[in-house]
Amino acid sequence: MMIDAQVPQAELRKRGRPRRGTEHARTAALINAATRVFLQEGYGLASIDKVAAEAGVSTRTIYERFKNKADLLGAVISKLVDRMSTVLATADLHRLEPRAALALIADTITGRARDPDAAALFRIVATEAHRFPELAAKMRENNQRCVDNVVAGYLRAQVARGGLVLADPDRAATLFLQMICAELHETLLFGGEAALARLDSKSHVAHVIDIFLLGATPRK
Repeated sequence: MMIDAQVPQAELRKRGRPRRGTEHARTAALINAATRVFLQEGYGLASIDKVAAEAGVSTRTIYERFKNKADLLGAVISKLVDRMSTVLATADLHRLEPRAALALIADTITGRARDPDAAALFRIVATEAHRFPELAAKMRENNQRCVDNVVAGYLRAQVARGGLVLADPDRAATLFLQMICAELHETLLFGGEAALARLDSKSHVAHVIDIFLLGATPRK
């Protein structure tokens, strides 16, 4: 088939396949649009059609990347969790002694949880989980894959070095994160913005680390 020489190259690119190197940016833009829709509509009222309209793409484009609405929200949550994991990975935790490493982990998690978008998404998942159980599964899957594994990896390395004594580092990582986040999550769900502003996360984190290390530090 002959190509009309008079058609501008830019027009040919629009008609053809997307240029290489743009896929990551396109997916990121789509996830950003989905985030706005979920925050505005909630999970129940949000739809693939609304996300497509917000992103300026076809629904087919979305379904080429995500199986369904739950999978799309999972990608939104994963983006937030990945940011935390990136911060922790670049901090080179394994060079820090336990108290400093645990403090950095806790500060990173609580700081991200206080972000307005992250807090709103947490409320959406928590309040809709009974109607859409796949949401809770998606959030747990992302946390396990990213944050939990970072903490568990650090604890396993410390046990191997003799810096900590833990029978089950993976379980200990889960318990540590639950201790850090329990009060914060309760405030996010029931306390409102004013209660969140009054929450003394610094004191809470220090107390949790003291208790955790009391049980995990080797006895001389």
